Amino acid sequence: MTEIVVLLKDVWKTYATSEGVVPVLRGVSMVAYRGELVGIHGPSGSGKTTLLRIVAGLERPDRGEVIVDGYNLNMLDDYGLAMYRNTVCSYIPQDFAVIDSLTVFENIEIPLILAGVSSETRIRKVMEVLEYVGLKGKARQKVARLSGGERQRVAIARALVTAPSVLLADEPTANLDWSNAIKVAELFLSIRKDFGTTVIIVTHDARLLEYVDRSMTLFEGTLKDISSPKATLSSTSSRY
Repeated sequence: MTEIVVLLKDVWKTYATSEGVVPVLRGVSMVAYRGELVGIHGPSGSGKTTLLRIVAGLERPDRGEVIVDGYNLNMLDDYGLAMYRNTVCSYIPQDFAVIDSLTVFENIEIPLILAGVSSETRIRKVMEVLEYVGLKGKARQKVARLSGGERQRVAIARALVTAPSVLLADEPTANLDWSNAIKVAELFLSIRKDFGTTVIIVTHDARLLEYVDRSMTLFEGTLKDISSPKATLSSTSSRY
């Protein structure tokens, strides 16, 4: 794991509220490597979701650089960011953002439709990723009838079907019991190994950090700590 895929340099973000300007991210710098599973831990309100949304190109920082797989997000217009999200970086929000009225298959094929992929290729890719995440046989079932763990797997499959370089997940186990949370964590481990995808998860559950290659703590908008519970990596992020 030596190739840097995600690079943040001195990223700041504030929000205007009725009580004034609230700083959310304060000079955040970090790196993530290709094929690495990174966990960002911190309490609610620490800026974790904002950080992910900035990496996903859903929000722009007030200042600082965000470079993902060679793309400087500051240089992309709205159309470029939309293409980036559909081909380079997939984002799974905390509520999964699956569409209950659609089938499992229909949910997963949405990014492929947006990318202009042919019907024949869509069918093949969706069926392959369904089998990979353990939902073979569920293709025609309505998402509304699935369990929480199955809904999360649909969201992961949809994010994975375009073979992104980076996969972001916001509190991916927040609505799951611990048994299903472990299965999701193990699935992320498999994804980073089998596809070489860089996976970044944010969570308030410290138990999930046992499954990541490297963990960071975000507190009051600042990355406070970096540890490597499963792998010894050079602290490249300290150079930025």
